[in-house]
Amino acid sequence: MKGGSVGGRSRDVPVSLDDIDRALIEHLRTDGRMPNKRLAKHLSISEATVANRIRRLQEESVLRVLLRRDLYSKGFDLQCFAEVSVVGRSVERVASDLVEIERATSVNLLLGTPEIMLVFNAVDREDLLGVLENEIAAVEGVARVELHTAIDIRKYKTGYARLVYQS
Repeated sequence: MKGGSVGGRSRDVPVSLDDIDRALIEHLRTDGRMPNKRLAKHLSISEATVANRIRRLQEESVLRVLLRRDLYSKGFDLQCFAEVSVVGRSVERVASDLVEIERATSVNLLLGTPEIMLVFNAVDREDLLGVLENEIAAVEGVARVELHTAIDIRKYKTGYARLVYQS
């Protein structure tokens, strides 16, 4: 839905951020629960200004404060990347079914083949094979899956994402 609007702003128009906006985002990235009073003190602005800027950044889909789980503490030692090739069904419909997989942390449509990249987490090799065979391969239209498994994650930065879905 290109050209739609969010918070009165066209999605095609980039949001202008000043130094205070960027500093505010960085402080919240460090501690998403930091009170407005402390943010105001760090940035040398009023609490009301902090609240107004946070509200504006949220309305403009620049900022969303989210909970992030530590996957390792939950026993998920493997991060897996499944390249999914589709045959006999639309890529959109296959992707919609893959989104329903509880372990999926990301489902991305790609140009070319494979058509979909699915990222999921697994406890161990047996768990990985279970997700692969019982969930991914069971989706109608999945013709081939090539799997890559991270053996060590050196950087995992989650500070950026598309906050507004464009269909």
